[in-house]
Amino acid sequence: MKKYLLVLTVFLVPNLIQAQCLEQNQAYKAGEEIWYDVKYNWGIIWVDAGEVMFAVEDAKWEGYDAHWFKGYGRSMPKWDWVYKVRDTFDAIGTLEQLKPLYFHRNTSEGSYKVNNKYWFEKEKNVIKTEVYNSDAEETTTKTVSYDDCIWDVLSAIYYARNLDFTNYNTDQKIPFNLIVDGKVHNLFVRYLGKEQLEMPDEKVYNTIKFSALLVDGTIFDGGEDMTVWVTDDQNKIPLKVQAKIQVGWVKAFLKKTKGLKYGDITPLNP
Repeated sequence: MKKYLLVLTVFLVPNLIQAQCLEQNQAYKAGEEIWYDVKYNWGIIWVDAGEVMFAVEDAKWEGYDAHWFKGYGRSMPKWDWVYKVRDTFDAIGTLEQLKPLYFHRNTSEGSYKVNNKYWFEKEKNVIKTEVYNSDAEETTTKTVSYDDCIWDVLSAIYYARNLDFTNYNTDQKIPFNLIVDGKVHNLFVRYLGKEQLEMPDEKVYNTIKFSALLVDGTIFDGGEDMTVWVTDDQNKIPLKVQAKIQVGWVKAFLKKTKGLKYGDITPLNP
């Protein structure tokens, strides 16, 4: 479910400002759970294609107090005969600054399989990677240079929720660095301002809107073809994500939440 989880991630390339590390987590806490419905554009209709869940738990990692981030995605059982997806993502990051410590991606998308692991060795400024995909049919290991401002796919979501968009002007690029499939990419999000968003249940929310530069690969063609709307509050929960993929479009809508740090998000028309 690479396409489902990646469209819920925000990504980055250096422009007028440099990529910044997270000074302190403000947006989430252990016990949070967020669920999404994923829809796919099949010809002229939209179908319920899958669901995605994110969760945060307290953890310990090699002496560090940490958070354990979990991401799970699947296709709906009724569509498994067309394209079965069962994906899990796990990441460990430090409590306050969300510095990545460990990452594991185990994904099954049709006949395509991926099993990637990263170990972030802060003292040596390196990332040890173990990368497998069914196209290569073998596992490769290598070491990648590491600095404090680099994120894996899952921890990047939580980093982005801590961005203070009041510090940016409309159309300004916000950079950070992402490791995907053992390679570091310099990408960006572009702040598009504020907007009122109506959800499928007809509730309306104040949101912050931005687009994202995508990594060229098996799902995306690359380019700035993803748009995200997050709640304009302290939680900064993504409400809607839409992205162009190589065959059609995909959209994700917030379904339900649990354990938010600042309480339930509030629509303008409850």
